[in-house]
Amino acid sequence: MNKQKVALVTGSSKGIGKAIAQRLAKDDYFVYVTYYTDEKGGTDTAEKITKTGGKASLNKLDVSNEQSVVTIMKLIDKEFGYLDVLVNNAERDVSKPIEDSSFDEWQLAIDTKVHGAWLCTKYAIPLLKKSQNANIIFVSSNADEHPNPDVVTYAVAIAATNCFMRAMATHLPKYGIRVNAVMPGPVRTDNWAELKEDDNFWEKISNENPMKRVTTTEDVADAAPLLINDPHKFLNGVQLFVSGGSHLK
Repeated sequence: MNKQKVALVTGSSKGIGKAIAQRLAKDDYFVYVTYYTDEKGGTDTAEKITKTGGKASLNKLDVSNEQSVVTIMKLIDKEFGYLDVLVNNAERDVSKPIEDSSFDEWQLAIDTKVHGAWLCTKYAIPLLKKSQNANIIFVSSNADEHPNPDVVTYAVAIAATNCFMRAMATHLPKYGIRVNAVMPGPVRTDNWAELKEDDNFWEKISNENPMKRVTTTEDVADAAPLLINDPHKFLNGVQLFVSGGSHLK
């Protein structure tokens, strides 16, 4: 009998996290779906998984709160005793230039993306060490290469995330844990705030893409298994661009 595969996807109530959770469920993972503020979205993710024959549970998780992270890891330990895949996806963006932003907004973005990934990674290590194919996947981007002053908090958080991913990719393989990142191009999700509804904006993004379309959440979700299911278990420290080539322009 095959051992049940187990995954934790942070920020899986909507957008990319939701798509990754659903994709892993299709690959027979039991998925811990998590939300912080969007319980309705989290419920929808979990219900879509279970209605299509998958396995999932819904859990409230504040990735920036140490006790909240410890609690969910204890739950996973109690229910399974191990974890196969951790997806560090949760983020909170602030689409404002510095003069219009508050320190609380800056701190929220950094706490969620950077501190959240650190906490989840730290407390997942003992569970991941018990897996035969342990993977940590960061959902990131190359926003740090050409930081837009209107989303400077996101760009800075991404820079720290990419640095952290590379550091863990050199540190964790000794425990049998591989660490990689998926790097989406612009995806039309709620993180784009009012721009999500701007058809002209997305038409421009599409026209500028070498593949002449916008990255979808499904594109990103389908990239995750490529890293996880590497038959040689040798993909490590990879920044897998899922952008149709837009990152080259």
